[in-house]
Amino acid sequence: MPREQCPLVLLPGHMCDGRVFGPQLAELRMRIGTIVPSVPTADTVEQMALDLLDALPECFFLAGHSMGGIVAMEMYRVAASRICGLALISTNHRAESSDINELRQQRIARVNNGQLVAVMRDEMKPAYLADTPHKSAILDLIMKMAVELGPKVFARQSEAIRHRQDYSHVLKNLYLPVALIFGTEDRLCPPAYHSAMHHILPNSSLQAVPGAGHIPMLEQPASFCHHLFEWLETNS
Repeated sequence: MPREQCPLVLLPGHMCDGRVFGPQLAELRMRIGTIVPSVPTADTVEQMALDLLDALPECFFLAGHSMGGIVAMEMYRVAASRICGLALISTNHRAESSDINELRQQRIARVNNGQLVAVMRDEMKPAYLADTPHKSAILDLIMKMAVELGPKVFARQSEAIRHRQDYSHVLKNLYLPVALIFGTEDRLCPPAYHSAMHHILPNSSLQAVPGAGHIPMLEQPASFCHHLFEWLETNS
């Protein structure tokens, strides 16, 4: 497939679906073929990547948010020749730390005990967003996506994230232009994570979204869209 015909693949984060890219989809589809695959539900990042690669075209541009960014790094590790360009959004290239690993295990146990809504409401949602006029509506959407995906997906995705590898070695050998897009007020994957990736990657750009937390696509959609189109134009 010629490079100019390669579509854009969008990978949502943990317990999110394509609605997390909702504000961008219409404009993206006017410019480039855009695919939002089915939500990954395997319990390892490696299997998530293989499942997605089996379902996707021969070549594509790839943008991954949060967990989707981790999966995107794994997809590049095993199928670099198929990826035309990479954008990593609000994500973390390192392996899970021991304290967060333990906390995530506790959350899995609570969710398996019927407390998905409580875990999302009390422990996860408060850390997601910056204070914007649309914060309440965005939090409602985050909860809606999580409830619809359900506890089994939460547990499997969480296990995958808990046991992920460190992708520093992958980034050191990644020579494509990579956009690192992040919210300046992200507490889950703060700007320092993206600066660290920028120093490792041979060819990357830092694209800060002011006034956004962990989900810049919804919090500051116009600014996020600008960065995404700039990255696509760089790779065209």
